[in-house]
Amino acid sequence: MAKIALLFQFIGFIAVNALLPISVAFANDKELLLLTDDGPPHMIAANESGIDLDITKQVLQSLGYRVNVEFSPLQRNLARVTMKQADLFVPTFYQPDTDKLFLSEPIISYRPTIFSLKSRDFDFEQLADIKNLTIYTFQGATGYFGEQFSQMSEQNNYREFHDMSKLPELLLKQRVDLIVLDYYIFYYFLNQLPITKKIANQAHKIDEHTLIPPVTAHVGFNNPALRNNFNRVLAQYLAAGKDKKVIEKYIGITPSH
Repeated sequence: MAKIALLFQFIGFIAVNALLPISVAFANDKELLLLTDDGPPHMIAANESGIDLDITKQVLQSLGYRVNVEFSPLQRNLARVTMKQADLFVPTFYQPDTDKLFLSEPIISYRPTIFSLKSRDFDFEQLADIKNLTIYTFQGATGYFGEQFSQMSEQNNYREFHDMSKLPELLLKQRVDLIVLDYYIFYYFLNQLPITKKIANQAHKIDEHTLIPPVTAHVGFNNPALRNNFNRVLAQYLAAGKDKKVIEKYIGITPSH
């Protein structure tokens, strides 16, 4: 679960590790090897599922491909795809195409969000408005959200956690004033909590403060023709609202979903 923090750190990563192992040859031209990492609910290694994985696989399956999934650290996946040891990887974040890497249109936007209890009636217009509160977030957050976020962290009782799964529960139990997490991660873990099963509809107690810009997630390919075909079917997939059904599968119906 802690690996999800690497999703933001990965933006702009282009280093190649020369010691990467070579994958076995693909069975045929209709079988693809997709690389990803474990970061619920976007990618879930336990059952090769997740929001990002399901969307990507469903689009490729519509194109007639069989998709094999392999989990490895995010930093290695770009290198393996550009070296043609795999066909594609997810997620990656915007950078211009090169002669070895071709990015899809966005498959989803990650939504860094500040969560509070409605009963606290907080009203923030900017990060600088947040002062003298207790704030919990994921490990390394100050390195991902810019100088204003870093300054805000210094004006509060601010802590970063390796394990994000308990943060929604700490908010519900009023152990903390604010939680900063990706929107989808927060509601995924909220719905996993035993307390949620005992007390119906916890989401109505939550306020969302969108003071941090979203980040679009893409699929990275080493074949521009495959990328172009993926984009064509992805546009139809999104227009039909199929992505929303995938999201609902993992986080349920939420206040702004």
